[in-house]
Amino acid sequence: MVYRGAVDAVVVGGGLVGCLVARALVAAGLGVALIERDAELGSRASTAAAGMLSPQMEAAEGLLAESSARAETMLTFCLAGRDRYPSLVESLSRETGLEIEYRARGTLVVATEPTRAGVLATAAAAHAARGLAAEFVDHDAARRLEPSLAAGIEGGLLLPDDHQVDAVALVGAAARAVAAEPQVRLEVNCRVVGVDTAAGRVTGVRTERLDGATDYQAANLVVVAAGAWSGSVEGLPRRLDVLPVKGQMVAVDGRVAGLTHTVGGHGAYCVPRGDSRVLIGATVERAGFDVTVDETAIEGLVAAAAEYVPVLKHADRLRAWAGIRPGTPDALPIVGPDPDIGGLVYATGHYRNGILLAPITAEAVAALAIGLEPPVDLAPFAPDRCTDTLQGVGGG
Repeated sequence: MVYRGAVDAVVVGGGLVGCLVARALVAAGLGVALIERDAELGSRASTAAAGMLSPQMEAAEGLLAESSARAETMLTFCLAGRDRYPSLVESLSRETGLEIEYRARGTLVVATEPTRAGVLATAAAAHAARGLAAEFVDHDAARRLEPSLAAGIEGGLLLPDDHQVDAVALVGAAARAVAAEPQVRLEVNCRVVGVDTAAGRVTGVRTERLDGATDYQAANLVVVAAGAWSGSVEGLPRRLDVLPVKGQMVAVDGRVAGLTHTVGGHGAYCVPRGDSRVLIGATVERAGFDVTVDETAIEGLVAAAAEYVPVLKHADRLRAWAGIRPGTPDALPIVGPDPDIGGLVYATGHYRNGILLAPITAEAVAALAIGLEPPVDLAPFAPDRCTDTLQGVGGG
């Protein structure tokens, strides 16, 4: 076993959350080892995402959590994430010289039947009462905003502050920024096989490379940001209830539709890109770590989108893919310090909102690392709320 020189912090997982956590820790003055099990940073859920920054749409669709109290908690967290995006995109573009497509045209959630239109109108009023930009638009106004909408559209919920970002470009920029940082030791094709502790505190991690070589990395802080693989990290004092949730998507030639807004409807959403593609997603499947593409599922997504954007039914299909989201039983992320082991912090379980929540999660973890108050209340996301404490794990 090779013993690496000590660093201040180890970040386990090099997706967007892990990259931004490492970047924030460096900005706070720490030296970081960023450890990724794959050959490239961000090659799993982060680059499979559509990049919607749409907490209001998720709230209106009832997708944020399983109860109203949890949904309100999650909405507050997600709005904080959305607020960070303009400055994040600007700073990453400046640091790396890479262009990151950020579209601020807003989101339109549409209804194809009257009852659904009533639900969206109620949501518009609720969001406006909360001080959020939201407006219910009727049939004519919706089709003026998006002329390719179906003739039978009853109306829509216009959310001008729900934006979107090209997740692939964003992750590429974040990966380049963190790889270029002198205070980051980047390890890829490297799996964390154990988190070691002594006297109630983290002391470091044990890692294994593809060729079987093992290393030991000493550190005073370990951040578990391994997405759907977080539960497989050994040596944790608790069993993380993080579940893989498969999501399939398809990109089509969007020139036939000419969409300018992200458009959501029952069963699918459509995300227009500046290169004339429209991304249609996404399924929600409990299928383990399977990332195969099922043509029946893709057909279902296109059919659902065609209910409100009919021309997409005949659009040329460019590519289909699948990713694995890290879900939790209560649909809330696991973010915050371990209550039993000092120096152990979790940043995982973000489910459908990993892209959206990455910057605010990184900011919160960095605050914890240097003893400051996090910018949001992390109590609802505490790591012990949906985990079992394990006895006799870890070791010095």
